[in-house]
Amino acid sequence: MACRITVFHPCRRSPAAVRILFFAALFTLLAASFPGPGRTAPIEVWFSPRGGAEEAMVRLIDSARTGIDAAVYTFTNRALARAVVRAHKRGVRIRLILDGNDESDYSKGYYLRQRGVDVRYARGLEKKYKSRKTYKKPRKKRYQVRKYGLMHHKFAVVDGQYVATGSFNWTASAENFNYENLLLIKSSSLARKYTRAFDKIWESTFRK
Repeated sequence: MACRITVFHPCRRSPAAVRILFFAALFTLLAASFPGPGRTAPIEVWFSPRGGAEEAMVRLIDSARTGIDAAVYTFTNRALARAVVRAHKRGVRIRLILDGNDESDYSKGYYLRQRGVDVRYARGLEKKYKSRKTYKKPRKKRYQVRKYGLMHHKFAVVDGQYVATGSFNWTASAENFNYENLLLIKSSSLARKYTRAFDKIWESTFRK
């Protein structure tokens, strides 16, 4: 009687074994993309109102160890202002740029300056075009045109590694009432690009 001898080939695997190996590799890749204990996701997104954006920004500021460069159009948020002061007291180098056109009475600029934070102000480019025509009716007032554009950024670079950007202004309204978004991105290369943009504005800032 003839005997059939099966020779095992190390490169041949059954379809079931191939599927198991595929899903094991896929699981490993997915697990690596989500944050675990002590790790930070490379990209986080938060929304408002009251969707965690303020808390995420406070955590990022509280985690700062070396430096924070922030350019924000309006800054009235009390929780973020306190986080900035805490970072300043830890010895973190902070450079903050706010819009220098019409600072709100609720702005935290004065509060931070009084506590030693380096706060500067900037405007957009000067507007060269002609002002709009006045209305013929005397009861209509002349349309007011700002002489300068806005410093309308809302971003921060933390420790040269993290970038916070999006529509989220550092204001109470952005946290409690507005539809806003906040992106937190861990990327040294992206942080360098934002820092170059920040430095360019910083050269033209002024103090109050």
